Amino acid sequence: MASPSHRSADERRPLSLWRKLYQALASLELAVLVIAASAAVLGWATLVESRYGTKAVHFGIYGTWWFAALNVLLGLNVLAAALIRLPWKRYQTGFVVTHAGILVLLVGALISRLGGIDAQLPVFEGRSGHLAFEDTQHFKLTVFDAATSGRRSPGDSPPTGSENGGGVSKRTIEIPFSAGPFNWREFARLSWFPWRLAKRDMGVLYDHDGIQLKVLDYLSNSTYTDAGLKLRVQSGESDAEMVDLRVRGIAGADSPEDRMGLGSRQDLPGGQRIVFWIAGSRPQTEAFLKGNPREPLGAKGVLVLYAGGKRHEISLDRIEANQPVPLGDTGMKVELVELDARFLAAVLKIHHPGETSQRMVLFADVPEFSQHDREHGVYGTYWVDPDKLAETVPPDSGDPKMLEAARHPRIDILQSSDSKLYYRTWLSPQVGEVHEVPNGEWTVFESTGNPLTLALEQYTPGDQSGRRVVAGPFLKQDGTQTRQARVRLTVDGQSEDFWLEGIPADPLGQAPQPEQRKVVVGDNRRVAVTLAWDQIDIGFRLFLHKFERKLDPGTSQASWYSSLVDLVDRDNPDKVLQQSVLITLNEPVNFSDPQTGRSYRVYQEAFRGPFKPGDPLFDRIVAGQSQRNELFLSWLTINYDPGRGLKYFGSLLIVAGIGTMFYMRAYFFRRREDGPQDGD
Repeated sequence: MASPSHRSADERRPLSLWRKLYQALASLELAVLVIAASAAVLGWATLVESRYGTKAVHFGIYGTWWFAALNVLLGLNVLAAALIRLPWKRYQTGFVVTHAGILVLLVGALISRLGGIDAQLPVFEGRSGHLAFEDTQHFKLTVFDAATSGRRSPGDSPPTGSENGGGVSKRTIEIPFSAGPFNWREFARLSWFPWRLAKRDMGVLYDHDGIQLKVLDYLSNSTYTDAGLKLRVQSGESDAEMVDLRVRGIAGADSPEDRMGLGSRQDLPGGQRIVFWIAGSRPQTEAFLKGNPREPLGAKGVLVLYAGGKRHEISLDRIEANQPVPLGDTGMKVELVELDARFLAAVLKIHHPGETSQRMVLFADVPEFSQHDREHGVYGTYWVDPDKLAETVPPDSGDPKMLEAARHPRIDILQSSDSKLYYRTWLSPQVGEVHEVPNGEWTVFESTGNPLTLALEQYTPGDQSGRRVVAGPFLKQDGTQTRQARVRLTVDGQSEDFWLEGIPADPLGQAPQPEQRKVVVGDNRRVAVTLAWDQIDIGFRLFLHKFERKLDPGTSQASWYSSLVDLVDRDNPDKVLQQSVLITLNEPVNFSDPQTGRSYRVYQEAFRGPFKPGDPLFDRIVAGQSQRNELFLSWLTINYDPGRGLKYFGSLLIVAGIGTMFYMRAYFFRRREDGPQDGD
């Protein structure tokens, strides 16, 4: 401990306070307190990591502001304890070297924390990768402006320029998002320390230029369950029956059906049909509420479209095929491509200034399967009188079964974007008014002499994906869990609440699926939002020739696995920088970025597979291009530690300082025997 210093009577108070603070920072009491607190925290961190995993301990302890403050306090204590003893004596050499080593070690740890990289690079056999995924994530807002307005926000990337001939500009906004490893609702039962002190990005994350992003909830692991409803239906004096309508999501992004609606239907013994589907957005809800025709259906039917916040009704008797018709003042045009009498469908093309035209297919008899222009918020309904349509089309072009089915009474039930239920009736050629589904019984088709009485028995609301998002259990180890963020995106006063599925670490770079990308349409612009992992470009490509594994005898547990890779130039795949490098379990290799000189350490972390012929993933990647009968996905860890050298050097100084202290203690304090020795 530092010797007390004397201060003059006329010493000014600020200088006195600084002297006291300096002495307190250099005190042995503070050192004991900080070291004890650090030991307790590290002990607690060990328990946390054993129970919740590495990501959890970094989120709750190692990555927090208070843990950084504890290390800074330790560094200040070590520095002050060394400086207060100036000028140093010879016998203090070991003490000074040890304290210098501690400071160098702490600086190295700080540099590693601020600039280090620990990311995963998944790569399939026969393919290469250069983008590694970190365990941090961000929201990405893509703003499509109908006209270049010059609106820019701080931190926004510049517009990419017009698309397809001008008229539309695109800019992106990336918003960091720290959510933690748990479902947010679990924090209520977790201990105050350390979880309540960790940073979570909740509430409004972005609010500028009429665009606001607010996070309402988060699930680090989630699953889906079917959405739907049960109705009790009674016709006349007959016994009531239960109608169970379930919706089971939509096809993937690569399916031609990915833009279809989400619905279910059931036929009743009396010939009536009940249809249920889920609206994916507020505009789709408005399209249903305002979708009834106001003029006669005519021979070819009527389109009722909802676009740009307005209703547009178009009689197909008055427009020519392949002749675009303006949709009011929206700047968009609709073109009738084909009137398909076989399926009672109107095939449309929606033209957008400066963008690729979008295809829509509106089915008169199966509206739950209609394909809409979700990207631009254009939804519609096709109404047609099957009897009049049959008179206008050639006999061999229509399907008698479809025409007959369209004559049957139908009840359309829609779950709105705010989870309310609405219904309307179709009794050819009349459309009933839209009503909200009541809590009790209601009756329809009273004028037919065969009325139906319905009552809602059970209702499980679905999300925009068509399935209901439910919380999954906490998983200590990273796996294939699906993360979801409940988001409110507001664009020019138009708000949408929805669950947004996080995009996984995908080595194929597939386009986001509908549940992974949501669009909200505002005034002359639209905003798309995604939730993705942060990525880094490692500066070179790793081409995976072959993945090998060895199994424990009699089990399917891998005891050893490795990846044989080439280091390839990122921009020139024919230029091999290093060839046939073997990366095995617990034996990392070092690669350097040829652009920056940054040195990476690459570990073999895990693998997926084997995928066999017949598996969609295998068929997509291999596709008959090789003789492979199985396919593996290798997961490599890319590690960059800029403070590693300082940490090694600091540790070496600590060891040298402690050794010096023991040596100097033996030299200066050994028992003197017969007087001065040689060399004293």
